[in-house]
Amino acid sequence: MPAEDSAAAIGARLLQAIEGIDLTSADGRAGLGALLSEIERACPGAILQQAARIELRAVGWGARSGREAPR
Repeated sequence: MPAEDSAAAIGARLLQAIEGIDLTSADGRAGLGALLSEIERACPGAILQQAARIELRAVGWGARSGREAPR
């Protein structure tokens, strides 16, 4: 399975997991915090790496510009 397919599958599963979380409630925010902590524990640096990719895309660094974000 290519890395992008794997990342897409993981992303889809994470979206399903957080879909029902109510961020307007204290319990929802605590739940999201717990999920993020578990992700960071399982894959150290994964959250920061994903945030960096999002920021690179926001400034135009990516497939459309012919440049790919570093991995």
